[in-house]
Amino acid sequence: MNAHELIEYVVKIVAAEVGKGVKIGRDYDPGLPQISLDRDQLVQALVNLLQNAATALDGQGPITVRSRAVTNFTIGNTHHRVIASIEIEDDGPGIPMELQGSVFYPLVTGNPQGTGLGLQTAQELVSRHGGLIEFDSRPGRTVFYVRIPLEQKDPD
Repeated sequence: MNAHELIEYVVKIVAAEVGKGVKIGRDYDPGLPQISLDRDQLVQALVNLLQNAATALDGQGPITVRSRAVTNFTIGNTHHRVIASIEIEDDGPGIPMELQGSVFYPLVTGNPQGTGLGLQTAQELVSRHGGLIEFDSRPGRTVFYVRIPLEQKDPD
């Protein structure tokens, strides 16, 4: 599957929900190869992450969706020659320090209207592809990195 077609599909879904105050920019790596994955699972994971970014912006601000091919990357105990990295960046307030160690646990949220299941679900869906989600967050810049090996077993 072409990762950029999948990302564009997700951007259209989320852009229709968030309104005109949130601008979603793209920065794609044209050399990113095809990825073998379960489309529905990755759509759900990326929708969760993009919705979280939009929520963090409180209806106003930019989100950048970026793709990169990353070489020599280790996930768990497995070294991969090449992985796909899909990054979702916002300039919101950041994840509070007290939540950063537990955001992927169920029922943990900094959003009063949130369920605390979005990140945990996204992480589970990505892990089914042999991948993982990482993040870097501080006030004014949060980036979630979806790391997916290009060579992988069939997802569940």
